[in-house]
Amino acid sequence: MDHYVDDRPDSERELWKKVATKLKPDPVTGRVDNNDILTFLREHENDPDLQLLLGNSRKRADERDRLVDLDTFDFKSLPVDPGSLWRVRVEYSGLVDPETTYIIEPHELKEFPNAKHSFRVYCDMPSADGHMDEVDTRLVQDYEGMPKSEDVLLFLKKAMAVPISCFKPALPATLMITHKFEPHRRVIAPFLDSLLAPSSTSSSASLSENKFSWLLEDTKTAELMSELQYSKASHFFRQHKADALVHKEAGNTAFRKGDGVKAIKEYTQALRRFEDAHCQKVGVEEKAEVMKMMGLVCANRSAAALLPGEGRDLTLAVNDGRKAIVADKFYAKGYARLAKAYQAQGDLAQALDALAEGLRLKGLENEAGLVDMFVDMQTDGKGLPEDDEEFQKVAKTILEEDKESAKRVKDIGGLWRKRISRVAVL
Repeated sequence: MDHYVDDRPDSERELWKKVATKLKPDPVTGRVDNNDILTFLREHENDPDLQLLLGNSRKRADERDRLVDLDTFDFKSLPVDPGSLWRVRVEYSGLVDPETTYIIEPHELKEFPNAKHSFRVYCDMPSADGHMDEVDTRLVQDYEGMPKSEDVLLFLKKAMAVPISCFKPALPATLMITHKFEPHRRVIAPFLDSLLAPSSTSSSASLSENKFSWLLEDTKTAELMSELQYSKASHFFRQHKADALVHKEAGNTAFRKGDGVKAIKEYTQALRRFEDAHCQKVGVEEKAEVMKMMGLVCANRSAAALLPGEGRDLTLAVNDGRKAIVADKFYAKGYARLAKAYQAQGDLAQALDALAEGLRLKGLENEAGLVDMFVDMQTDGKGLPEDDEEFQKVAKTILEEDKESAKRVKDIGGLWRKRISRVAVL
């Protein structure tokens, strides 16, 4: 059975061909996967061709949803795809800010207090080559919190009757549902059992029949699928990471030569590959490792954006400095890059605030490089005077007389506090 349908008008097909030329496949897998599509959408959000294409697609999807009443739809009339296997799974997406839809890291909760735990449900089917380790997603939906029984039932109905617009309405020969939805059996079983052929007396109907059957995967099957997914994810994680490191080193080489344009280009490619690695379903430690590397590359790209010449971009320098410390809160160079970027913009107050933000952290309060830069900016590059009388004047200005400065340094301790208090540092 052909799974796909193309109900687009000729004009939209031509528009898609035009947009598709801009969509590059993953250099590791050679395929265009969800991560590549998301990156493309993010980087081309203002592309008029893409916006028109997305608008048309949304209209057709809305029209299909409007025309199909799932309460009265005759699901038994749908053709069964012989020998097919669909798998419904749920994955934790992370903390998501409902206003921006950004995925929020735990240390960002103060900035995004309304972030909610989000889960994504997929209905996967084998891709055109027939392998289940390469799947096409028939339907995907996001939920705040784990979906409720009514949500799961509606999702199953939509996967059959109104999937993503490129798929035909159909039933699978076998529908395998994640064991995590076992609590919803009471609600979904009556609907699914109503689709069984008369000869099928339970949800454990033979997988070889060209009739509809369904089952909730058992714990052993779930563990096996999880192991397979982790093995595959680990493989691509290592490949993406290795590719990212190659681009990072190429960026470093270009930076040392003073070629800001090439350095930014290579660092950008490194970040894309690190993002691809981070998206893989691997362990927490592996993801944390990649986040640190992303912080480093953002800091490097910030520095590259400050190089004189065609690639100089102060806005990028500031944004990347901020991204560096979001990726790794205790990365000292991130605060230094952000301060340098603000300084280049002529905003000394913001530059000082960036350094103070880092020096307030216990893990960075004795970071000599940050302290040196902080003192240098506080004293217009003169440093703290050797003469005691002059030193006391400068210290009093920083600590008391300059109200903005006094507020900024109030909670800073460590090495800077020792220097401004003339405490001997052993």
